[in-house]
Amino acid sequence: MAVVYVDLDGTLVRYDRSFADMFASAAESTGVPAGEAAEAYYTERFFEQFAAFDDDPYLAAARELCAEYAPEANPEAFAEARIEAELRASVVAPSAVDALESLAAEHRLGVLSNGVGDVQRAKLDRHGLSPLFDEVLVSHDVGVTKPDRRIFEMARDRLPGDEHVYVADDPEDDIAPANEAGFRTILVGDPMRESGEVTNGETESADHRIAPDGFGRIESILAD
Repeated sequence: MAVVYVDLDGTLVRYDRSFADMFASAAESTGVPAGEAAEAYYTERFFEQFAAFDDDPYLAAARELCAEYAPEANPEAFAEARIEAELRASVVAPSAVDALESLAAEHRLGVLSNGVGDVQRAKLDRHGLSPLFDEVLVSHDVGVTKPDRRIFEMARDRLPGDEHVYVADDPEDDIAPANEAGFRTILVGDPMRESGEVTNGETESADHRIAPDGFGRIESILAD
């Protein structure tokens, strides 16, 4: 029996709006300036807090944003609106859901994702995916962020199996460390690019490649 871990953002979950649009939506509903400078400031603060494993990077960044741009605004309200905008913009292809349901009948499934645990789980809940997964491993919950190999070792320990597979969209942060940890890797990306092509100056090393709407191929790949 294989254990198949899937990345969320950019792999299973995609977005029908830009992150700048998500910021603007939250800002407009909470009295925060919606300009490029404010959006850039919030984004920088968010990733600083995220990298430092703040308990709530969304709220911590919102507090800094409001202090700098809108002292009269409520940072809690902005943080909630920003998260809700991200959830509303999230999209999962029906074909991917069908493929995961089929895989779950024969294999154990897990999520292995960078992000904030409550928000990533909310995305799964929103699309009815939570029951399909035996494990949800999110970087902010465990204090280790991809591409750190340790998070892949945690994933192996949490769901033992005959082989471990990782399905993800980033050659450097996902595929390379998963390979090092002994995972069989499936890169989700442009079907016009062939495996082995040079990407960002490095040779792509995924074992397989599928198109973003090609989750249905995973079952046949596992059968090889």
